[in-house]
Amino acid sequence: MRIHHLNCGSLRKIPPLGTEPTADVAHRERAAVCHCLLIETDSDGLVLVDTGLGTADLRHPERSLGADWVAYARPALDPEESALRQVVRLGYAPRDVRHIVLTHLHRDHTGGLPDFPHARVHVHPDEYRSVTDSAAPHHRHSLDRFMSAHRAHHPC
Repeated sequence: MRIHHLNCGSLRKIPPLGTEPTADVAHRERAAVCHCLLIETDSDGLVLVDTGLGTADLRHPERSLGADWVAYARPALDPEESALRQVVRLGYAPRDVRHIVLTHLHRDHTGGLPDFPHARVHVHPDEYRSVTDSAAPHHRHSLDRFMSAHRAHHPC
């Protein structure tokens, strides 16, 4: 088994409005990355843990990710950082990714789902329900919701 660390999106977040500046972060931008893991299994193809920003996010960020989130996170929008391109650079085909494990459903973790339409997606049922069912007790709104563009291909 081999594990590859992938940066599937470079972000330059700015502190939220109303945040009190401190001496060390006086309203500076903060660099962040969308950490993903690509696991080469011995028997069942590739497993991708989180997907970062996807190719559609990079082509149409405001439509796919939401204009408010793009303004806040300020993604680099580099197509070479997509999981899809990195999988191909490692010598694999997108179909070789057989499983995707999502740690949670924030847009910077799910953007690459449409790039691997044949992969089986694994996510905790409570997490899925919390972002897709408005009647769920901990329904998430605004910047944290599971973007419809990321699930439009109806991942299984």
